[in-house]
Amino acid sequence: MTESTLERMIAIFDVEPLDPDGSRFAGDSDSGGRQVVEGSQILAQSMVAASKALPGRTVRSAHALFVSVADPASRLDLAVTPVRAGRSFASAVVTVTQGGRTCATSTVLLDHPQPDLIRHDRPDGPPAAGPDAAYPVDMPMRGRQLRIDGVRDLGSPDEAGPPIMDAWLRYDTVPDRDVLRRALLAYFTGHLSISTSMRPHPGIGTSQAHHTISTAVMGIGISFHDPVQWDGWIRYHHESTYAGSGMCYVRGQVLTEEGRLIASFTQDAMIRAFEPAGSATSVPVEARL
Repeated sequence: MTESTLERMIAIFDVEPLDPDGSRFAGDSDSGGRQVVEGSQILAQSMVAASKALPGRTVRSAHALFVSVADPASRLDLAVTPVRAGRSFASAVVTVTQGGRTCATSTVLLDHPQPDLIRHDRPDGPPAAGPDAAYPVDMPMRGRQLRIDGVRDLGSPDEAGPPIMDAWLRYDTVPDRDVLRRALLAYFTGHLSISTSMRPHPGIGTSQAHHTISTAVMGIGISFHDPVQWDGWIRYHHESTYAGSGMCYVRGQVLTEEGRLIASFTQDAMIRAFEPAGSATSVPVEARL
């Protein structure tokens, strides 16, 4: 298994054009040893594809729906269909396929950022204790450090708490290109939202996902605010406001270490029991999406 590295992941975000008009792109994947592709990786690649197809603008928001599992061993094909390109705003739909089968669709909004007319910035949730007080997490990627406030064992079904999770990340290097910085921020939005939703429920934990509990990210939306630049640590504040009927919803914010808000995100995900063994539908739900 190839080791996941920050350098490789950034290269994966930077999808390659397939035709002269810049409407079709190809991308690889890094599954981290799993047999599925992270939805947030596909979201990041879709943002880069839209930025290349509509050059000269900045990605302001992106919303993706993941409709089928993608195989990390096969190439992803991304087709960009512009909806409108005005003097300032532009939008596009990015359709991601594999072997002719649609895996995801993303709607991307791009813009020429303007000077402030008004401004306010009021992050949700109490301030976190800081990265020095947080616990290291075993989610390996060479070139990245990850710590979580108040959670010693992320996978444990016995470590319950409020439906809130603050994760601190530090990257050895930050991309020079703006769209790749935005892609890097978008990539982590899919990693801890399901864990945040499980946290208030004793006996239910991240280590059970894909083994005794069927989970899958169904949709991610991200909006970018201030110029996407940072030094040192950044914080992902997750809050699960609902879990039930086999789904969960999380809203979150990305902040610099000094508390500057640079992005907000949401996630819809599935948390369900596996079908009874031997039934006609006993295949894990995520494998049938």
